[in-house]
Amino acid sequence: MRWSLLALGLVFAIPAVAQEVADTRAAELAKLRREVETMSQDLTLANEDLRSQLKAIEAQKVEIEVQIRREELRLAQIDGESASRKAELEQFNTRGATLVPAVRESIAKIKGAVQTGLPFHVTERVQELDQIDQQLQSGTITPEAATARLWAFTEDELRLARENGLDRQVVVVDRAEVLADVARLGMVALYFRTDGGVVGTAIKGPAGSWSWHVLEGRDAQKSVGTLFEKLAHGIRSGTFVLPNPGATP
Repeated sequence: MRWSLLALGLVFAIPAVAQEVADTRAAELAKLRREVETMSQDLTLANEDLRSQLKAIEAQKVEIEVQIRREELRLAQIDGESASRKAELEQFNTRGATLVPAVRESIAKIKGAVQTGLPFHVTERVQELDQIDQQLQSGTITPEAATARLWAFTEDELRLARENGLDRQVVVVDRAEVLADVARLGMVALYFRTDGGVVGTAIKGPAGSWSWHVLEGRDAQKSVGTLFEKLAHGIRSGTFVLPNPGATP
């Protein structure tokens, strides 16, 4: 009887265990289905995002290709312009080379005129001409630029010839260099007055060289003093009685 009851208990227990296993497997299956659905949705979203990225990359590729074509066209234009500029530069250099001798000859002539003319800041004026000539020879400036600077220098020389004015420069008095005020009448006459009150004038000798001579006469000193006073007050024209700069006192 005991064995019968035990067997009956086993019979009832087996279906219960089987049902529990079936329920567990069903729950696991449902969980797996949910996970698969979630993964499927994630995969769909990932595919859509990847397609969007591919479309954006394709659009960028097209834009880059367009930019590359534009740059290629621009480079081709630059190459053409560069070749044209090189040809112009060669012509310019050839034409400029023919100007160099003429410009240097003009510089030499103007320099000679400065050196033999009125002794007004001769050293500075000659240095400016020498600088133009040196830069022209070294290629630092073009013949056209040298011509422009030489023309500006010539205009300054013409202005000096037209105007009267006061300045300061070194003069030689009794074989000593002295910084003095100078009164320039165009490029015709040049008078000086030292800080010590000595007055004089520049005189051109028979050989064409200039020298500085002190004026001893009272009338001569007074007339030169008057000239300095008038020029200092801005009077640039008028009638003045002055010692003859061409005669040795």
